[in-house]
Amino acid sequence: MATHTINDAEFGVVTVRRSALSRHIKLKIDPRGAVVISMPVRAPLFLAKSLLAQSRAQIRTYFAKNNTLRTLLLHGDIIGKTHRLSVTAGQGFTSRLQGTGLHITIPATIEPHEPAAQHFIKQAALKALRTQAKAYLSRRLQTLGDEAHFIFSSVRFSNAGTRWGSCSSTGTISLNIWLMQLPFELIDYVIIHELCHTRHMNHSPAFWQSVENLLPDYRERRKALKLQRPYL
Repeated sequence: MATHTINDAEFGVVTVRRSALSRHIKLKIDPRGAVVISMPVRAPLFLAKSLLAQSRAQIRTYFAKNNTLRTLLLHGDIIGKTHRLSVTAGQGFTSRLQGTGLHITIPATIEPHEPAAQHFIKQAALKALRTQAKAYLSRRLQTLGDEAHFIFSSVRFSNAGTRWGSCSSTGTISLNIWLMQLPFELIDYVIIHELCHTRHMNHSPAFWQSVENLLPDYRERRKALKLQRPYL
């Protein structure tokens, strides 16, 4: 699947996915509030831009209806484990990560709680989460792996829907950057879950026994994880 992006002044980064399985050009808003366009492999990019332009009113309506149902990110909030959000008014949209600060500027003509501002803030917050994930999750994975003598080939970081982690047959462990929004005990559960997959590429009784040997309370952690969603 080929992926492209459109940097839209109103909705931020719009993801365009070309797939051999796509027969039509479709636009959707994913659970995180990102605009995604799917289209056939050979369809020209201008068709995606045209669909985006035609759909602006519907997208604005969607954000207006759903924004109140979602968490607002406002000045002073903590993103993940380490970054504090700073929002100021300015000439346009800008974002900057500096130390443990996520500094956002939005146009003075809009309020921070408005959908356009929230969409931009949340896109910038994803960068903060990815920075944290690379720093913390890679170290924690190595530590837990060493303690229990697991061997994995590499680690990668994803921004997948509701999938917290995965392990390939070659030993590559993928961890969702949204893990940084979870309590540390749930992060450890996901990491150990994927480490156990390096020995059992299934969910057999042997796999769950391996998890339980390391986390006797894994059932409680697993239950708690099911209540979580990768939302900001």
